[in-house]
Amino acid sequence: MYKKSETFRKGEGLQQRSRLWWNANPMSYDWYGTAATCEGSIDFFREIDKRFFGSSTFYSGHRPFERLIPFHQLQGKRVLEIGCGMGSHTQLLAETGCIVTAIDLTPRAVEMTNKRLRLQGLVADVRLMDAEKMEFEDEEFDFVWSWGVIHHSASPENIVREVYRVLKTFGQFRVMVYYRRSLEACVSVARGALSGKLFKGMTLEEIRNCYTDGYIARFYTQSEFSEMLLSGGFLAPEIRIVGQKSELLPLPGTGVSGRLKSALLKGIPDSAAQLILSKAGMFLFAVAAKVDR
Repeated sequence: MYKKSETFRKGEGLQQRSRLWWNANPMSYDWYGTAATCEGSIDFFREIDKRFFGSSTFYSGHRPFERLIPFHQLQGKRVLEIGCGMGSHTQLLAETGCIVTAIDLTPRAVEMTNKRLRLQGLVADVRLMDAEKMEFEDEEFDFVWSWGVIHHSASPENIVREVYRVLKTFGQFRVMVYYRRSLEACVSVARGALSGKLFKGMTLEEIRNCYTDGYIARFYTQSEFSEMLLSGGFLAPEIRIVGQKSELLPLPGTGVSGRLKSALLKGIPDSAAQLILSKAGMFLFAVAAKVDR
Protein backbone atom coordinates (compact mmCIF):
# COMPACT_ATOMS: atom_id res chain seq x y z
CA MET A 1 0.00 0.00 0.00
CA TYR A 2 1.32 3.45 -0.92
CA LYS A 3 1.81 5.42 2.29
CA LYS A 4 -0.55 8.32 2.91
CA SER A 5 1.14 11.49 4.07
CA GLU A 6 -0.21 13.40 7.04
CA THR A 7 0.55 16.63 5.23
CA PHE A 8 0.05 17.75 1.68
CA ARG A 9 0.68 20.85 -0.38
CA LYS A 10 0.18 21.90 -3.95
CA GLY A 11 3.33 21.27 -5.90
CA GLU A 12 5.36 19.09 -8.19
CA GLY A 13 4.69 15.40 -7.77
CA LEU A 14 1.51 15.71 -5.70
CA GLN A 15 -0.77 14.44 -8.47
CA GLN A 16 1.55 11.49 -9.07
CA ARG A 17 1.45 10.57 -5.37
CA SER A 18 -2.33 10.76 -5.50
CA ARG A 19 -2.33 8.49 -8.56
CA LEU A 20 -0.18 5.91 -6.77
CA TRP A 21 -2.40 5.98 -3.68
CA TRP A 22 -5.61 5.38 -5.61
CA ASN A 23 -4.07 2.70 -7.79
CA ALA A 24 -3.12 0.84 -4.59
CA ASN A 25 -6.41 1.60 -2.79
CA PRO A 26 -9.31 1.55 -5.29
CA MET A 27 -12.76 2.51 -4.03
CA SER A 28 -14.27 -0.94 -3.51
CA TYR A 29 -16.27 -0.03 -0.36
CA ASP A 30 -14.54 -2.87 1.49
CA TRP A 31 -12.90 -0.85 4.27
CA TYR A 32 -12.79 -3.78 6.70
CA GLY A 33 -11.84 -6.58 4.31
CA THR A 34 -15.14 -8.42 4.59
CA ALA A 35 -15.85 -8.96 0.88
CA ALA A 36 -15.45 -12.58 -0.22
CA THR A 37 -15.58 -11.95 -3.97
CA CYS A 38 -12.72 -12.01 -6.47
CA GLU A 39 -11.75 -8.56 -7.83
CA GLY A 40 -12.99 -8.13 -11.37
CA SER A 41 -15.70 -10.79 -11.19
CA ILE A 42 -19.35 -9.98 -11.80
CA ASP A 43 -20.06 -10.77 -8.13
CA PHE A 44 -17.34 -8.28 -7.14
CA PHE A 45 -19.03 -5.48 -9.07
CA ARG A 46 -22.46 -6.44 -7.72
CA GLU A 47 -21.12 -6.30 -4.16
CA ILE A 48 -19.56 -2.87 -4.75
CA ASP A 49 -22.84 -1.53 -6.09
CA LYS A 50 -24.87 -3.05 -3.25
CA ARG A 51 -22.66 -1.38 -0.65
CA PHE A 52 -22.39 1.92 -2.51
CA PHE A 53 -26.01 2.41 -3.56
CA GLY A 54 -27.29 1.13 -0.21
CA SER A 55 -25.19 3.56 1.84
CA SER A 56 -27.78 6.36 1.61
CA THR A 57 -31.53 6.45 1.05
CA PHE A 58 -30.83 9.55 -1.02
CA TYR A 59 -29.28 7.30 -3.68
CA SER A 60 -32.36 5.06 -3.90
CA GLY A 61 -35.12 5.06 -6.48
CA HIS A 62 -36.24 3.14 -9.54
CA ARG A 63 -32.64 3.63 -10.71
CA PRO A 64 -29.83 4.39 -8.20
CA PHE A 65 -28.85 8.07 -8.12
CA GLU A 66 -31.88 9.15 -10.16
CA ARG A 67 -32.41 12.04 -7.73
CA LEU A 68 -28.97 13.39 -8.65
CA ILE A 69 -28.45 12.31 -12.27
CA PRO A 70 -31.13 13.36 -14.83
CA PHE A 71 -31.05 10.03 -16.68
CA HIS A 72 -34.21 10.78 -18.65
CA GLN A 73 -32.52 13.82 -20.22
CA LEU A 74 -29.29 12.10 -21.24
CA GLN A 75 -30.32 9.53 -23.84
CA GLY A 76 -28.24 10.12 -26.96
CA LYS A 77 -26.23 12.89 -25.29
CA ARG A 78 -22.44 13.01 -24.95
CA VAL A 79 -21.61 12.47 -21.29
CA LEU A 80 -18.23 12.69 -19.54
CA GLU A 81 -17.57 11.06 -16.18
CA ILE A 82 -14.52 12.30 -14.27
CA GLY A 83 -13.09 9.62 -11.98
CA CYS A 84 -14.80 6.36 -12.94
CA GLY A 85 -13.19 4.29 -10.15
CA MET A 86 -14.64 0.77 -10.27
CA GLY A 87 -17.27 1.83 -12.81
CA SER A 88 -20.52 1.96 -10.80
CA HIS A 89 -21.66 5.25 -12.30
CA THR A 90 -20.19 4.42 -15.71
CA GLN A 91 -22.50 1.42 -15.86
CA LEU A 92 -25.53 3.46 -14.78
CA LEU A 93 -24.83 6.04 -17.47
CA ALA A 94 -24.13 3.47 -20.20
CA GLU A 95 -27.41 1.70 -19.40
CA THR A 96 -29.24 4.99 -19.96
CA GLY A 97 -28.33 5.10 -23.64
CA CYS A 98 -26.07 8.12 -23.60
CA ILE A 99 -22.65 8.25 -25.29
CA VAL A 100 -20.33 7.81 -22.33
CA THR A 101 -16.69 8.79 -22.00
CA ALA A 102 -15.16 7.98 -18.60
CA ILE A 103 -11.71 9.03 -17.44
CA ASP A 104 -9.60 8.15 -14.42
CA LEU A 105 -6.14 8.94 -13.10
CA THR A 106 -5.25 5.28 -12.47
CA PRO A 107 -4.68 2.32 -14.80
CA ARG A 108 -6.40 0.00 -12.32
CA ALA A 109 -9.66 1.95 -12.50
CA VAL A 110 -9.59 1.97 -16.29
CA GLU A 111 -8.95 -1.78 -16.37
CA MET A 112 -11.70 -2.60 -13.85
CA THR A 113 -14.28 -0.32 -15.47
CA ASN A 114 -13.61 -1.83 -18.89
CA LYS A 115 -13.91 -5.33 -17.39
CA ARG A 116 -17.23 -4.40 -15.74
CA LEU A 117 -18.62 -3.06 -19.01
CA ARG A 118 -17.61 -6.20 -20.94
CA LEU A 119 -19.29 -8.41 -18.33
CA GLN A 120 -22.49 -6.36 -18.64
CA GLY A 121 -22.40 -6.13 -22.43
CA LEU A 122 -22.17 -2.34 -22.30
CA VAL A 123 -20.07 0.15 -24.23
CA ALA A 124 -18.21 3.27 -23.08
CA ASP A 125 -14.98 5.00 -24.00
CA VAL A 126 -12.83 4.59 -20.86
CA ARG A 127 -9.51 6.43 -20.84
CA LEU A 128 -6.50 6.96 -18.61
CA MET A 129 -6.41 10.74 -18.24
CA ASP A 130 -5.67 13.51 -15.74
CA ALA A 131 -8.77 15.71 -15.43
CA GLU A 132 -6.52 18.72 -14.76
CA LYS A 133 -5.27 18.43 -18.37
CA MET A 134 -8.03 16.85 -20.42
CA GLU A 135 -7.28 15.72 -23.96
CA PHE A 136 -10.62 16.80 -25.44
CA GLU A 137 -11.62 19.56 -27.80
CA ASP A 138 -13.61 22.54 -26.57
CA GLU A 139 -17.36 21.98 -26.11
CA GLU A 140 -17.39 18.21 -26.68
CA PHE A 141 -19.86 17.18 -23.97
CA ASP A 142 -23.49 17.88 -23.09
CA PHE A 143 -23.16 16.75 -19.48
CA VAL A 144 -20.26 16.18 -17.05
CA TRP A 145 -20.58 14.04 -13.91
CA SER A 146 -18.10 13.63 -11.05
CA TRP A 147 -18.87 12.02 -7.69
CA GLY A 148 -16.32 12.48 -4.91
CA VAL A 149 -13.28 12.92 -7.15
CA ILE A 150 -12.05 16.46 -7.77
CA HIS A 151 -11.29 17.17 -4.10
CA HIS A 152 -8.64 14.41 -4.29
CA SER A 153 -6.76 16.28 -7.01
CA ALA A 154 -3.68 18.49 -6.66
CA SER A 155 -5.65 21.38 -8.17
CA PRO A 156 -9.46 21.02 -8.23
CA GLU A 157 -9.63 24.57 -9.63
CA ASN A 158 -7.87 23.39 -12.79
CA ILE A 159 -10.41 20.59 -13.19
CA VAL A 160 -13.33 23.02 -12.91
CA ARG A 161 -11.80 25.23 -15.61
CA GLU A 162 -11.23 22.21 -17.83
CA VAL A 163 -14.81 21.03 -17.35
CA TYR A 164 -16.08 24.45 -18.37
CA ARG A 165 -13.91 24.30 -21.49
CA VAL A 166 -15.04 20.85 -22.68
CA LEU A 167 -18.72 21.41 -21.79
CA LYS A 168 -21.10 22.66 -24.48
CA THR A 169 -22.95 25.91 -23.95
CA PHE A 170 -26.09 25.21 -21.87
CA GLY A 171 -24.49 21.95 -20.72
CA GLN A 172 -24.46 20.90 -17.05
CA PHE A 173 -21.75 19.95 -14.58
CA ARG A 174 -22.92 17.91 -11.57
CA VAL A 175 -20.23 17.37 -8.98
CA MET A 176 -19.70 16.34 -5.34
CA VAL A 177 -16.96 17.37 -2.90
CA TYR A 178 -16.46 16.97 0.87
CA TYR A 179 -18.17 19.42 3.24
CA ARG A 180 -15.93 21.04 5.85
CA ARG A 181 -18.74 21.66 8.35
CA SER A 182 -20.16 18.14 8.21
CA LEU A 183 -20.60 15.99 11.28
CA GLU A 184 -17.94 13.60 10.03
CA ALA A 185 -15.39 16.37 9.43
CA CYS A 186 -16.00 17.73 12.93
CA VAL A 187 -15.52 14.25 14.42
CA SER A 188 -12.22 13.94 12.53
CA VAL A 189 -10.99 17.21 14.01
CA ALA A 190 -12.00 16.03 17.50
CA ARG A 191 -10.14 12.74 16.98
CA GLY A 192 -7.10 14.68 15.85
CA ALA A 193 -7.20 16.86 18.94
CA LEU A 194 -7.59 13.90 21.29
CA SER A 195 -4.72 12.02 19.63
CA GLY A 196 -2.41 15.03 19.92
CA LYS A 197 -2.16 15.91 16.25
CA LEU A 198 -2.95 19.58 16.91
CA PHE A 199 -0.07 19.75 19.38
CA LYS A 200 2.25 18.21 16.80
CA GLY A 201 1.61 21.20 14.54
CA MET A 202 -0.84 19.65 12.09
CA THR A 203 -3.40 22.04 10.62
CA LEU A 204 -7.14 21.32 10.68
CA GLU A 205 -6.96 20.67 6.93
CA GLU A 206 -4.23 18.08 7.43
CA ILE A 207 -6.15 16.40 10.26
CA ARG A 208 -9.32 16.09 8.17
CA ASN A 209 -7.25 14.65 5.35
CA CYS A 210 -5.67 12.13 7.71
CA TYR A 211 -9.02 10.52 8.59
CA THR A 212 -10.50 10.10 5.14
CA ASP A 213 -9.71 8.32 1.89
CA GLY A 214 -7.22 9.51 -0.71
CA TYR A 215 -3.66 10.79 -0.54
CA ILE A 216 -5.24 14.26 -0.79
CA ALA A 217 -8.72 15.10 0.53
CA ARG A 218 -9.85 18.72 0.47
CA PHE A 219 -12.93 19.96 2.31
CA TYR A 220 -14.99 23.03 1.36
CA THR A 221 -17.60 25.31 2.83
CA GLN A 222 -20.61 26.04 0.64
CA SER A 223 -19.29 29.52 -0.16
CA GLU A 224 -15.82 28.19 -1.07
CA PHE A 225 -17.30 25.53 -3.34
CA SER A 226 -19.54 28.09 -5.00
CA GLU A 227 -16.62 30.47 -5.49
CA MET A 228 -14.52 27.73 -7.12
CA LEU A 229 -17.30 27.03 -9.63
CA LEU A 230 -17.90 30.73 -10.27
CA SER A 231 -14.18 31.32 -10.81
CA GLY A 232 -14.16 28.48 -13.32
CA GLY A 233 -16.81 30.24 -15.42
CA PHE A 234 -20.08 28.76 -14.15
CA LEU A 235 -22.92 31.01 -13.03
CA ALA A 236 -25.04 30.68 -9.88
CA PRO A 237 -24.45 26.99 -9.04
CA GLU A 238 -27.11 25.25 -6.95
CA ILE A 239 -25.51 23.55 -3.95
CA ARG A 240 -27.06 21.17 -1.45
CA ILE A 241 -25.76 19.02 1.40
CA VAL A 242 -26.22 15.25 1.31
CA GLY A 243 -24.76 12.34 3.24
CA GLN A 244 -24.84 8.69 4.22
CA LYS A 245 -26.70 7.32 7.21
CA SER A 246 -23.57 5.78 8.73
CA GLU A 247 -22.26 9.31 9.37
CA LEU A 248 -24.85 9.77 12.14
CA LEU A 249 -23.01 7.31 14.42
CA PRO A 250 -19.22 7.77 14.28
CA LEU A 251 -18.40 4.29 15.60
CA PRO A 252 -16.00 1.70 14.15
CA GLY A 253 -17.72 -0.59 11.65
CA THR A 254 -16.30 -3.90 12.84
CA GLY A 255 -16.71 -6.15 15.88
CA VAL A 256 -19.12 -5.35 18.69
CA SER A 257 -19.19 -1.64 17.89
CA GLY A 258 -19.98 -2.43 14.26
CA ARG A 259 -22.92 -4.64 15.21
CA LEU A 260 -24.17 -2.03 17.67
CA LYS A 261 -23.85 0.69 15.04
CA SER A 262 -25.80 -1.35 12.50
CA ALA A 263 -28.60 -2.04 15.00
CA LEU A 264 -28.87 1.59 16.09
CA LEU A 265 -28.87 2.90 12.52
CA LYS A 266 -31.80 0.63 11.64
CA GLY A 267 -33.77 2.34 14.41
CA ILE A 268 -33.30 5.81 12.91
CA PRO A 269 -36.13 6.64 10.46
CA ASP A 270 -34.87 7.42 6.97
CA SER A 271 -36.80 10.70 6.95
CA ALA A 272 -35.08 11.84 10.15
CA ALA A 273 -31.68 10.78 8.83
CA GLN A 274 -32.15 12.70 5.60
CA LEU A 275 -33.22 15.81 7.50
CA ILE A 276 -30.07 15.75 9.64
CA LEU A 277 -27.82 14.92 6.70
CA SER A 278 -29.28 17.80 4.66
CA LYS A 279 -27.64 20.09 7.23
CA ALA A 280 -24.56 18.15 8.35
CA GLY A 281 -23.91 15.46 5.73
CA MET A 282 -20.43 14.74 4.42
CA PHE A 283 -21.04 15.88 0.84
CA LEU A 284 -21.64 19.13 -1.01
CA PHE A 285 -23.42 18.45 -4.30
CA ALA A 286 -23.57 21.13 -6.99
CA VAL A 287 -25.49 21.58 -10.22
CA ALA A 288 -23.70 24.15 -12.38
CA ALA A 289 -24.63 25.22 -15.90
CA LYS A 290 -22.52 26.73 -18.65
CA VAL A 291 -24.58 29.54 -20.07
CA ASP A 292 -24.13 31.87 -23.02
CA ARG A 293 -22.76 35.13 -21.68
